[in-house]
Amino acid sequence: MAAFELPKAFIFDMDGLIFDSELLYFEACQRAAAQLGYTVDQSLFLQLVGRSNDSAEAFFLEVFGATFPVHQFDRLWDAEWHGLFNTKGIAFKPGLLSLLDWLEHHTIPKAVGTSSRQEEAHQCLKATGIFERFSTVVTVDQVSAGKPAPDIFLEAARRLNIAPQDCLVLEDSNAGVMAAQAAGMSVVMVPDLQSPTPQSRAIARQIFPSLIEVHQWLETAISPSPSSP
Repeated sequence: MAAFELPKAFIFDMDGLIFDSELLYFEACQRAAAQLGYTVDQSLFLQLVGRSNDSAEAFFLEVFGATFPVHQFDRLWDAEWHGLFNTKGIAFKPGLLSLLDWLEHHTIPKAVGTSSRQEEAHQCLKATGIFERFSTVVTVDQVSAGKPAPDIFLEAARRLNIAPQDCLVLEDSNAGVMAAQAAGMSVVMVPDLQSPTPQSRAIARQIFPSLIEVHQWLETAISPSPSSP
């Protein structure tokens, strides 16, 4: 592979990309819905991955009807999530720490751009000891619109003082891939629960099974191939 210029900044999604947390959200969602007499199966939940809370609420109203108690559900979901987080904890996705080490070795700034709210994002990042490893953390409640709108990623680039076209986004969700494209950024997809859509496959610069392969790709990409004898 020919050498290429590294991006000037990396923007990481959080849930499903930094943390193996989507199944935790799924369980919390199921529990909250059950308390209200509704069922949320995996196929329905997968349509929520990467979306903001407002988008999720609109989706539930569309699926379950106008009488669905979205605000009560949101409170129950939040309580269930905190309970699960406190009892089960949260794990890093494979390859995360070595990738962070590599980026720091190359003095490349990093941001988090997440559809989670500030309280949850800061709790996860601080509890696992990596909050300080990112220059900034942009959450969905700090911008006007969540993914697939570009606001989260554009705000991250603004805080980093890096032009959007010089940023590379790492995302696990299709909504996040669309948001990166809308922001004018390159994106690498590392799918978690969602499979890439044809649109994501067309947009993403690369699609890898884990951050381990992202790290290997970056290592290879900056190293020129040996000259042919």
